Amino acid sequence: MAGAEKVIAIDLVDWKLEKAREFGATHTINPTREDPVQRIMDITNGVGADATILTPSLVTPSLLTTATRATRKAGRTVIVGAIGRDPNEVETHPLDLMFMLMAKEVFGTIFGHNVPRIDIPRLLALYRDGKLKLDELVTRRYRLDEINQAYHDVERGQVIRGVLVFD
Repeated sequence: MAGAEKVIAIDLVDWKLEKAREFGATHTINPTREDPVQRIMDITNGVGADATILTPSLVTPSLLTTATRATRKAGRTVIVGAIGRDPNEVETHPLDLMFMLMAKEVFGTIFGHNVPRIDIPRLLALYRDGKLKLDELVTRRYRLDEINQAYHDVERGQVIRGVLVFD
C-alpha cells in the first residue's frame, strides 16, 4: 500500500513467513538458515534496505545491530516494541560507529507516529474496502482468564496477533 517495491520479512517461524507473503512480502528470510544481512544485501544489489522495522515482542541489542547493518546509507531503522531488559546495553562494533558517515537513523515509535483523527478514519476506510487485512492477523482469541496463555503463545511465536475477548 505504501508503494514499496520489495518487502522483506524475517522470522524464525516458517508459518509466519508464509503468512507474511500473504500480506504482501516479496521475500522472506529465516535467520536460522541464512544470514539476514547478507540475504538483504543480495536482494537489494548490495545497497541495503531503505528501512528496517523491528517488530518482535522484545528487541535485543544483537537484533538492533543486525537491522542497522542491513539498512542502506541514509536509511532508517525503526524500533516498534519493547527493548531488552537493560536499555543501556548495546552491542556494537567500531564500524557501526560510522553511522554519522552513513547518515543512518535509528528511532523508536509508538503506534506508528500517527495522527489519530486523520489516520484512524483512513485505516478504517482501507479495512472496509478490503485493502487492510486486520481479521486475518488474528490467529487466536483469548478470554481474560487465559491472559497468561496469551503471553506464553506470543513468546513462543505461536500467534501473529492474539486478541483478548471480554464476555
